Amino acid sequence: MNRSSNFFQLISISTILILSGFLNGTSTALALLSPVRQPSLALSQTDLKQTKIPFVVQQLKNQPVKDDADQISSIVISVFFQEEAEMLPENRSMGSITKPLILAYLKNLQFGDVRGKKFMLGSGINNSMFVARRVIPANEMSSDPSDTNLSLEELASISSIGSTQGNIYNKDQLSPSKMGYTAGDILGYVDVTEKNFGLPGDTSSGDKTAVDNTDGEKITSGENILFQGKSAKKSLRPVLTNLSVKQEARCSGVGSALVDACESVVMDTSEWSRSYYEMVLEVEDENEAAQTFYEKRAYTALYSDPSSRRYDTSGLLLSNVRTTKICYRKDLTKKGAARTLKGGNGNGGVGIFFAKVRQVMGI
Repeated sequence: MNRSSNFFQLISISTILILSGFLNGTSTALALLSPVRQPSLALSQTDLKQTKIPFVVQQLKNQPVKDDADQISSIVISVFFQEEAEMLPENRSMGSITKPLILAYLKNLQFGDVRGKKFMLGSGINNSMFVARRVIPANEMSSDPSDTNLSLEELASISSIGSTQGNIYNKDQLSPSKMGYTAGDILGYVDVTEKNFGLPGDTSSGDKTAVDNTDGEKITSGENILFQGKSAKKSLRPVLTNLSVKQEARCSGVGSALVDACESVVMDTSEWSRSYYEMVLEVEDENEAAQTFYEKRAYTALYSDPSSRRYDTSGLLLSNVRTTKICYRKDLTKKGAARTLKGGNGNGGVGIFFAKVRQVMGI
């Protein structure tokens, strides 16, 4: 990147931040993007487990409203560019003085992505977005007449598909309320999108070599590397991205519930035009917490790719640097079979059978 492009980028970031301040009439952008502390510094693991937050998972089938998109983008940027970035050596000094400007710029990009995703992808590509919303007694809210007070049964009806249908998580933590309950702020977010994503076995040519780590051994940087050739085939697959949970909602089951919703939606032919019995995702090799999270949920590490890229916010200007990401995959055929036995939606046993055939034959 040359000096002129660096200068233009800095001016662009500053302009966006200034415009955002005028439009919102507040300086909350800098406050939201200031460095945060890990929850372990304030609460022990025992304390976190005892403060589970009641929540419900909701699918955003239409364009998210402005307030929801703002909450989502704040959570995503906080998780990926503050918490996770601070684990890297170059960010131990809390970054440069321009980091709040850079994070505000990234938040603006994320906001646009969330609001415009449905339009940008078009009708031919399957995509689903989910949020976890806090459930609270209605009398804790303002007296705004637009607020909706619901019984727990009515509130549960807004929850998502599959195994999360009609489920309020951590319901035992709710205090009784004569005025009913309501869904409050967003605690977590995730999306799953149908993408061309290559895996070992997808190509019939010899241009790609890879070691398929089917026994689930731990992958470290530089091992089991995928080399993608020009003629290598990339199959359509559901790719999970942007799983983000507020610090205060950790250990409440929010992340697991959001992942479960994504796994359910991709198998449901009433939701997606093409059903799938697998899920793939990528995790940076430095993020051992995320790796452990997915491995506990039966995701298997397939290969590591050192040619991946990520944004680096540690310098004076935003840069795009090389990083190593680990690809994880989960076989959903067992989950699909369980849903079929319970009378769930989807292709049923026929779809699962052909999914297994395609998996065995590598097609």
